[in-house]
Amino acid sequence: MQVFISNNFIFNNINILFLSTGFLVTFFTLISNWRKIKEYRSLFFLVTVFFVISFSLVVTTNNWFIFMIGWELATLTTSLMLAWDNKNIAWEYFVIQFIGGSFLILTVLTAYTNGYQNVGEVKEFWLQLMFIVGLGVKSAVIGFHFWVPYIYKQASTAFCALSSGLVAKLGYISLLKIIVNGNRLLLYLGLIMIFYGGIKALEEKNYKLILAYSSISQFGFITLAIGSGNIYGYYGAILHIIAHALAKSTLFNGAGSWIKEFKSNSIFDFKRCELRQKINALSTILSFLSLMAFPFFIGYSSKHLIKYSLSAIPMFEFLLHLGSILTVAYSLKILWVIIFKDLKESNFNFKTKVKSNYQPGILENISILIPALSLILLAVTTNIYLGHQFDFHYLSGLTTTAIYLVVAYLIRFPIMSRIEH
Repeated sequence: MQVFISNNFIFNNINILFLSTGFLVTFFTLISNWRKIKEYRSLFFLVTVFFVISFSLVVTTNNWFIFMIGWELATLTTSLMLAWDNKNIAWEYFVIQFIGGSFLILTVLTAYTNGYQNVGEVKEFWLQLMFIVGLGVKSAVIGFHFWVPYIYKQASTAFCALSSGLVAKLGYISLLKIIVNGNRLLLYLGLIMIFYGGIKALEEKNYKLILAYSSISQFGFITLAIGSGNIYGYYGAILHIIAHALAKSTLFNGAGSWIKEFKSNSIFDFKRCELRQKINALSTILSFLSLMAFPFFIGYSSKHLIKYSLSAIPMFEFLLHLGSILTVAYSLKILWVIIFKDLKESNFNFKTKVKSNYQPGILENISILIPALSLILLAVTTNIYLGHQFDFHYLSGLTTTAIYLVVAYLIRFPIMSRIEH
């Protein structure tokens, strides 16, 4: 057994880091949504256990056969999770993922017959392209992203948290192992994803759809980093996978409580959030600050490395700054509408009594607060471990972020007026 494990699995620091993130995201999502699961809780827990096994196989194995077993098990378990709320949408999701999985099996067989007997670097561009297509369907690379807003709009927030925070990341974790020296196609796809997702998130008022399009945009930063093919992009992709997993799972888990509270998905129906669910409001702010790449959050560290990885190409670096402004714009839009607008209109009065329709329990609050706070803790840890290799330039980062905020603040009124009406 020990020989089998040592020959087929790799437990290096990076894989353990991804595994730890996956365990945390799954655990906190389960706690956050346990109260919202009305039927067959024991069965849901069993499905979650198999889900944990599935992503563990994909992340750690170097055996193509086990790799595909892990992927298809992840498809099956997440489809079953969807079935708790909507059986029809579960079937549609399963078919989409099955199509991607079928092409991925063909790709793996092609790689194996061309001499790649273990999961690892693939050098031929045409074979890399096949992996981009197969993994792209499962992980919403632009062109294969159509299922994300369609499914997320109808799915439970528990599914969305696991899908956006973890399952879709498995494709990018796999691409990190397969495409080591960069890929120009990924550079262009990443840029398109950043702007497409960001613009669509700006146009939406449905909170779940905003988070769905935001996920596509943030996946674009990871895609771009993998395409860069250098050490800065490699570490930037790893950090952003972790940063986005924790932030987006927290936001989707928190969204479940917002939707229960207001019985609506529209952010314009979210009133006095800072009074109704204080912990949720705080966790939401912290998560968006990380997505906005605010200094002293891990989201800043990851995006700083990604931008630096393309500093030799001024046009790409400039476009990345524009993409970051988009992220700040839709994040500020949400925070202004659901928290700061009402707070300002009440002259920062925190004593107003507001009747709440849904109060999260202690465990629900803990399940969103700890991941949100970890976005700061991980930034400190990252600086300790990588500070001797990379200078994160926090002072210049504060200046850059301030510029982003000013630009986003100036454009927020015409955007929100157009969306609301």
